[in-house]
Amino acid sequence: MMEKNIKDCFITIQSWMITDLNLKGNELLLYALIYGFSQDGQNTFNGSLNYMMTWLNCGKQTILNTLNSLIDKKLIKKEKSEDKQKCFYKAVKNLDQSK
Repeated sequence: MMEKNIKDCFITIQSWMITDLNLKGNELLLYALIYGFSQDGQNTFNGSLNYMMTWLNCGKQTILNTLNSLIDKKLIKKEKSEDKQKCFYKAVKNLDQSK
């Protein structure tokens, strides 16, 4: 079940995501999705796993593995709500760390 129809929505993949962060595949798509919501440095991405699964057209375990990989690479930060029921993600744009 989709929580939002993405038919008329889009994500932007910027060249530095590929050339400087060396992202590809699911990592590139998920990073671009999270970056689109958090690029101003103030906001976070708080979409559900279902929302991410819809965008990447994949299963839950693939999303969880991809999120963990991006976190391990320090390309996104994960925060939990006070009740620990919801996660928020913020993209880190530190181009120097990936070289």
